[in-house]
Amino acid sequence: MKRRLQFFLLIISVVLVGISCNAPRTNPLDPLNPDYNYGTIEGTVLTIGIPSFEISDVKVLWENANLITETDANGRFRLNNIPIKDGDIIFSKDGYKPETLSVAWGSSKRYISLTFLNRIPTLDTVSIYTIIKYDFFPLQSELFVKAWITDLDRDVDSVFVVNETLNLRKPLTYLAAEGNYQTTIMESELNVNDIEQTIGLDFSIIAKDRSVPPNEFIIGSDRITRVIKDEITELHPSTDSTVTSQPVIFNWNEFEAGYDFSYLIEVFSLSSFQLVYTQTNISSDSISYSLPQNLTNGSYYWVIWIVDQFQNRSRSKPAHFRI
Repeated sequence: MKRRLQFFLLIISVVLVGISCNAPRTNPLDPLNPDYNYGTIEGTVLTIGIPSFEISDVKVLWENANLITETDANGRFRLNNIPIKDGDIIFSKDGYKPETLSVAWGSSKRYISLTFLNRIPTLDTVSIYTIIKYDFFPLQSELFVKAWITDLDRDVDSVFVVNETLNLRKPLTYLAAEGNYQTTIMESELNVNDIEQTIGLDFSIIAKDRSVPPNEFIIGSDRITRVIKDEITELHPSTDSTVTSQPVIFNWNEFEAGYDFSYLIEVFSLSSFQLVYTQTNISSDSISYSLPQNLTNGSYYWVIWIVDQFQNRSRSKPAHFRI
């Protein structure tokens, strides 16, 4: 009897196992269901520079189902139970250019991505100001642009100053010694009759990277605030004068303005046209300045600038003298 019972239980077990293995998987959320139509998207997000670094807190959006997650401290993300339908993943984070990745599932139910984000260059400081020079006839008017940029990905190819109203787009030159980008824009390049027409206009700074095709980022702007057309006169030593005592004392007419300003003095060798001395931030209530050093015998010329708080400036005619 006992043997018959054991045999009977064995038969039932075999039948149940057979039923269990061959039963149809009808649960739509059962991964073994042949009609299961959900997959997994996972991957890593890195900076595009060399070397690359993992980026945390990147928002990862699967547009088809409006599903969103964020990368962890290692730049990794995972989206489970994604309806298998071709679509786009959008990666975004402040300070980075958003990227879109198109996903085609094919016959797979798992998609793995390796995505690189481009850090947007940062404009640390920009200065755009007007320059008037009276040592030319007619007087020379120009804009000077100087920009300091942080480029963590080291992929900035070129930098431009742009103003659509003036149809202006001019490249800046990088000066490694100063660590910034610079350019001078002559009045003739500005498509204006008078440089004063630039007052109040915004000039954008655009950085273009080496991507293919290249990305262009508007990273900041600056505005022209003033054009100084006043000139300092009655300079001493005056042109063709001879100085017999040192140190040289420079004198000029008092200048009054309805804005804050300071003076800047420059002394050049007439034989080489090299700058031999400069002094900035001379008080606006000064009318003289004494050189702190003696000049060697020879021919020189000097100029004095008016410089306002926004760096707009005007330069006097040069005065030549001999030591």
